[in-house]
Amino acid sequence: MSEESESKPLNKTARMALLKQQLSELEKEEETESEPEPEPEPVELEKPKKDKPKKEKTEKQKEQFEKMKKVREAKIAEGKKLKALMAKKEKEELEKKVVEKAIKLKKKQIKKQQVLDELSSDEDLVIPKKKLQPALKPTIKIVPYM
Repeated sequence: MSEESESKPLNKTARMALLKQQLSELEKEEETESEPEPEPEPVELEKPKKDKPKKEKTEKQKEQFEKMKKVREAKIAEGKKLKALMAKKEKEELEKKVVEKAIKLKKKQIKKQQVLDELSSDEDLVIPKKKLQPALKPTIKIVPYM
């Protein structure tokens, strides 16, 4: 690079031209240097050989394993039954609450209907409406300036 370009900041087009020139130079260098390099052959790693074979389980160990496996399966089954019972109870409680709420709403509806029936049968009874007083307009007093 020249000293002028380092001391003075380049504008956008000058920077782009400089970068393109450097890129083309790098590509030319790569073309001349790029010769097919032989790829290294993959080396297979040998696993270390185990000196001792895996120890066989005794009959007592096998029996104990089977016994514990059965106990575990029984506990899992018991847990599933317990979860099913809890879900069933929750569902029943929810249904009970919904029914109770429906009954309350129905009772309210019946009471409202009875009141409406009484009012319609009592046409003689007239409920007087309240007369609304007109809103007072604010009065503005003009005070003379002295």
